[in-house]
Amino acid sequence: MRTFTVAEANALIPRIEELFARLRRIREESRPSQEELTRIDQGKRSNGVDHTEEVRALRGRLDAVIEEMNSILRQIADLGCEIKDVEQGLVDFPCQRGERIVYLCWKSGEDRIGFWHEISAGFAGRQPLTGDEP
Repeated sequence: MRTFTVAEANALIPRIEELFARLRRIREESRPSQEELTRIDQGKRSNGVDHTEEVRALRGRLDAVIEEMNSILRQIADLGCEIKDVEQGLVDFPCQRGERIVYLCWKSGEDRIGFWHEISAGFAGRQPLTGDEP
């Protein structure tokens, strides 16, 4: 497992923020296709119209969106950090603190690492950094 210093984690923040922004944009752009698929699914039970081709095309587009989103998530994970919550853009960076590993904790929108927590504590156990190391 890769461990990070605060400086190393902070250096990755702009890239990770950019990737989360792409995720949000892709999800927003796919919303009309998702809504149309839901509308067709709800309506086909009552109107008897065959929407097979339209549904196939929509599902194809959504499958491509899912693959692109998974690719972005893999890019984030490949940096060595751990994605904890995609919706919030919550990421943890393993960090050596004495003899144990803790997490440097970052949430999308924060300009730098400002918190850390014990592995077992999670986001609720975030503590402010008091200098360069937890």
